[in-house]
Amino acid sequence: MDVDREEKIKLALKAVEEGMPKLKASKIFGVPRATIQFRMSEKFKKPGYGPDTYLSKNEEKLLVDWILTCQRRGFPKRIEDLQKSVQNFLKECGRKTPFPNGLPGRGWYRAFTKRHPELSLRTTEAVTQASSCISESDIRWFKTIEEELISGDYRHIHLDDKRVFNGDETNFLLCPKNKKVIACRGSKNVYEIDQGIAKSALTVMFTFSANGSLTPPMIIYPYKRKPPQEILETVPSDWGVGYSDNGWMKASLFFEYITNVFNVYLERNNIEKPVILFVDGHKTHLTLQINKLCQNLGIILIALYPNATRILQPADISAFKPLKSGWQKGILNWRREHPHLQFTKENFAPLLHKVIQNYVNKQIIVNGFKATGLFPWNENTIDYSKCLGGKTEIVADNNECDSKKNDCAKPLLDYNTFKQLVGEEVIQSFESGQESINSAEKEHLFKIWKYFTDYDLGKTITNDSTLFDIENMDIDIVFNDKSSIQDISKNNTSEGASKLDISPPNVVTD
Repeated sequence: MDVDREEKIKLALKAVEEGMPKLKASKIFGVPRATIQFRMSEKFKKPGYGPDTYLSKNEEKLLVDWILTCQRRGFPKRIEDLQKSVQNFLKECGRKTPFPNGLPGRGWYRAFTKRHPELSLRTTEAVTQASSCISESDIRWFKTIEEELISGDYRHIHLDDKRVFNGDETNFLLCPKNKKVIACRGSKNVYEIDQGIAKSALTVMFTFSANGSLTPPMIIYPYKRKPPQEILETVPSDWGVGYSDNGWMKASLFFEYITNVFNVYLERNNIEKPVILFVDGHKTHLTLQINKLCQNLGIILIALYPNATRILQPADISAFKPLKSGWQKGILNWRREHPHLQFTKENFAPLLHKVIQNYVNKQIIVNGFKATGLFPWNENTIDYSKCLGGKTEIVADNNECDSKKNDCAKPLLDYNTFKQLVGEEVIQSFESGQESINSAEKEHLFKIWKYFTDYDLGKTITNDSTLFDIENMDIDIVFNDKSSIQDISKNNTSEGASKLDISPPNVVTD
């Protein structure tokens, strides 16, 4: 490249930017007028070192905007999330790259962040996995969300209850835990034949509106391929049907739900857009593809504060409780009507439809939004007495502590406290052996419960990581500010309770 010529071009461009006519600049600096016009057009691409990038500047800008938007709305992205989203994008475009299986590596990521210095790796705020340890100060995230809505000129949406939604998944056991039965006094073994597949469950995606409406749900069946026709025929026509290997929600299924169920409901009911959809912060809820889809459809996804859904999520606060209770009653009624038949997936959708009609009403849903402060928008309506957590208070002799604070004291968890944290219903489901372990969190709770029961039975507790890997377990126990570790330890010792020493507590970032 001719350096002198390039300098003349730069001087000519600068002069034109300062107001000099292009023709005059061409004559003064000896640069063709066409060159000046081309350099100032969008077609010109400044030459750089190394090969061209596999994504255009506009495509990379979309990625950066997606990452920053996700951070503001409570869905911070990790390197793996970025790589996977780029892989999916390249696959959709059919663009050839040297990436193995289309997945960019760490080298691409480093180059990407060099091109976009506004991005960097940051450690997320330490949020305990145990939702019971959420504090009141954590829950008061309303100001952050309100600022995000104001910045996008979306604050007015919260004045219309038809445009505020909450979506969440829950599962239903096909053979739920049986209640007590009448039997001969003193009977030790009372059996009942299961009228369904034990521990089998189906996941259902629900979305509720602040005005008390329930949008059509989507049932997720555990199939590798499309569910059998005899099952599909039992599902109401406006409901969604999905399938995955394990029957759990996936990003691709959530994409289909937004496209073919939720958005169809919005258009059919002439609901003004944009709308707000509050969801939990699970990774399936905001990939790059889902973000682009929601932007195009006028749907604003906002993540509820991590591990606080039992306090902030209307579905958990109000709707799911009568729904689950109604499901139990519905199953019992079905068994009475069909004493010799087994409850199968073909029976699921019709019964769930009936339960929804009988047990979920408008006022229950409205009360849930009000209790969580999501509509009307008011953080002071929340029951903050549910926030059992706070900062862990460590009381120890300074002479016994070195500079490593983590070695000063280790939290102790006794069985009674564990039962209080997870709830009697979960403990009973573990004891009955009919709990559906359908998440990593539930699996960790089951392992802790198993640890306690084995301890009480005098069984040997192994250190096999496949049985109980405390060091790598994504769970953290944080005690209330009112009680110190030493006080709790002392009380539990006097009661003779078994203790679980969780050390060190892991910071959970998922």
